[in-house]
Amino acid sequence: MKTFLYKAKGALALALSMSLFSSTIFAAEPLSAEQQGVQSVPLQELTAEEVAALALPQLTVEEALKKAKKHSSSLKDLADTLEYMQDADEKIYDWVGAVSIPSYEYKRWTNDAWYTLVSNVFALDNGIKQTKLGEQVANLGIEAAVKGYFIQIVLMEDGLELAKQKAELEKIAYQQGQTKYRLGLLSTYELDKLQIAAQQAQDTVTNTEAALEQQYISFNSLIGENADKRFDFVYDVEFTPFTMDQTLDQYVNDKTKNDISIQIQELKLEQAKFTSNYRAESDSGTTADNDKLNYDKAKRDLKTAKENLEKEIRNAYLDIQQFETKYASAQADLRNAQANYRAVQVNLQAGRVTKTTVQQAKMGVTAAENALKQLVYQHDMQVFQFKNPSMLTMAQ
Repeated sequence: MKTFLYKAKGALALALSMSLFSSTIFAAEPLSAEQQGVQSVPLQELTAEEVAALALPQLTVEEALKKAKKHSSSLKDLADTLEYMQDADEKIYDWVGAVSIPSYEYKRWTNDAWYTLVSNVFALDNGIKQTKLGEQVANLGIEAAVKGYFIQIVLMEDGLELAKQKAELEKIAYQQGQTKYRLGLLSTYELDKLQIAAQQAQDTVTNTEAALEQQYISFNSLIGENADKRFDFVYDVEFTPFTMDQTLDQYVNDKTKNDISIQIQELKLEQAKFTSNYRAESDSGTTADNDKLNYDKAKRDLKTAKENLEKEIRNAYLDIQQFETKYASAQADLRNAQANYRAVQVNLQAGRVTKTTVQQAKMGVTAAENALKQLVYQHDMQVFQFKNPSMLTMAQ
């Protein structure tokens, strides 16, 4: 099966890329074949050392993930909690030796001192298991967050670049309109329309820059870097249609038994069951009734968690299939944009169109490329979440 690889240093959000082509710009004068393309600007010759000094440091998802995990206070809290509970468990062992947990399938009563000891041991063991699973969920959550920021930032970076190109064309169109207006070739109404379009295009640039700056700040906070630090984001994503080695029903059945989120819920149920059935002799009836209520609620919570997980897995699978269908359509859109660009270039050689028209067609290709790129990113993220269903329920 053919795959598609993107090595991205920024890309365009689909909604933004489409909005950039809401109006058409026409140059006042036709251009000759010699005028095709944008005039190049001579660059100052730089040494290799100077170029290296100007370049932003590259950052991959893997490197960012390491930074984020190292900086995460949540992971540190979980690690400290786990260490505390393991130390407490060892102290109990040093004090009284191994404590076996009696059956709690039915109601049983014991003296208060032994009840307290056994309950503490059970709660510690259960808590240690939950905390270890919590660490897995936290690590997955950080990975999802890093990938999400990479997607947002690289999409917005290219979105900003295309917005700037759009703003420049609108500015040129307005300047040309002013000339036509002075010559009596354009009405005030038409000139106002050109001015508004130019201002709106510039506003899009300003708003995109502000939004991108907010993304940078939030991302840098996640990975523990200064707010003003900037990177050259390297995001390699290969598009490959998703396949499974089992049926969807088999996958759902497996995950509703073994997913991390379900394991945590089952541990909560076991804690509630133990608390409800293992009783101290001094327990009051009110306490027992409340513990029974919590046990019943925990059973319902587990059932609901499994039902929600199944629903989210099935929906995620449908989303993956939809992205793959949209990807094929986006490929066709790109081919059409490329064909249009080639046709416009031929027409430019024949003097039938202007350089502005060529630039618009070129931007159309870029927008189609970015729309395709966005689908690749969305597909990749959806597959990641599908393979880690805990992320699907966390996203609710």
